Amino acid sequence: MSELQIVNIVGAGDLQQELDVEQVGRDIALPYSEYDPSNYHGLYLRPVEDGPLITVYRSGKYIVTGPSSLEELYGTNEKFLTKLGELDGVGEFEDTGFAVQNIVSTAELDDSVNLNALSISLGLEATEYEPEQFPGLIYRPAEYPVVLLVFATGKVVITGTADTEVARKGFEHLQSEMDFESA
Repeated sequence: MSELQIVNIVGAGDLQQELDVEQVGRDIALPYSEYDPSNYHGLYLRPVEDGPLITVYRSGKYIVTGPSSLEELYGTNEKFLTKLGELDGVGEFEDTGFAVQNIVSTAELDDSVNLNALSISLGLEATEYEPEQFPGLIYRPAEYPVVLLVFATGKVVITGTADTEVARKGFEHLQSEMDFESA
C-alpha cells in the first residue's frame, strides 16, 4: 500500500477587523507582497520566498495555501500574524479562529486502473467519470467525507477533508473496494 503524501494544505482565519490591504502590502516586511485590485481584490503575501501563499482580504479574512505539512501551515500563520502585529494602524487580534480547511494528498495504487470498470464496480451513484471532460474518475464514498480522484495510471488524489486520518481511511476504503472486486 502506498503511503499518503500531503501536497497542499489550506487554512483560513479571520482578524475580526477591516484592513487597508494596499497599505498593509506596502508596509509589511515580507519577501513577497502583491496587490493589484484591477486583477484581484486580495493582497498576496509570502513570508518565505517560494513558500506558502497568504491571501488577505479587506474584511480581515485570510487564507494560507501551499504548505505540505501542518507544521509549515501553522508556522506560516504565526509568522504572518507576527509581521502584521508589528504594523502601525493594525489593531490587536487575539483569536483568528485559524483552522485547516482542506488537505490535498496523493497516493498510488499498485496497478493501473480501468476507470470504466471501476466506475461501475464502485457504483454510478458514488462516481463521476466523463473522460471527455476530465481524465480521472471522481469517487465520493458515502462512508467517508472525502473526494478521491482516481487516474488510469493508479495515481489517486485525496481531497475534501481537513483530517489526514479521514483521507487515509478514504484511500484504504477505495483499495478494499478494488480488492473485493478483483477477488
